[in-house]
Parts: sequence; C-alpha cells; structure tokens
Amino acid sequence: MVLHMESIATKRKCFICEQESQDGIEVLGKFLCTECQHKLINLSPLDEAYDFYRRKMIDIWEGYMKDIKYENRM
Repeated sequence: MVLHMESIATKRKCFICEQESQDGIEVLGKFLCTECQHKLINLSPLDEAYDFYRRKMIDIWEGYMKDIKYENRM
C-alpha cells in the first residue's frame, strides 16, 4: 500500500509579486513571500525596482489605514 501525503501548508498569493507561495510573512494584513522579503531587505534607493517596491509598501499602508477607517483630522 502506498500513501500519498499532501502538504498541509497553504499557498497564498504574494501582494508584491502575485506569485503563490507557502513561505512568507503578513504585513498589515497583506502576505509577502520570502523572495520579496529578501528583495525589500536588500533594496537600495538607487535600484531600478525601488519605486515599484516603495509603491507596493505605500499601497499596503494605505489599505491598512482605510481598513481601520483612519481619518486625518487636522
């Protein structure tokens, strides 16, 4: 008898690269895969991809602020 076991870990879609991965972290409710985490950690403002990753992180922050219904009351 041969048993086939399926992985219990669930794959999730990375907010940045949109690839499916089971390894990563959640930042303010958005999943980031391990590969994108490493890219963010090693990113320099002089890198070509800097603006792309910066925009994605701003999107995460703005989405979070919207979700908690934060209003700037100045």
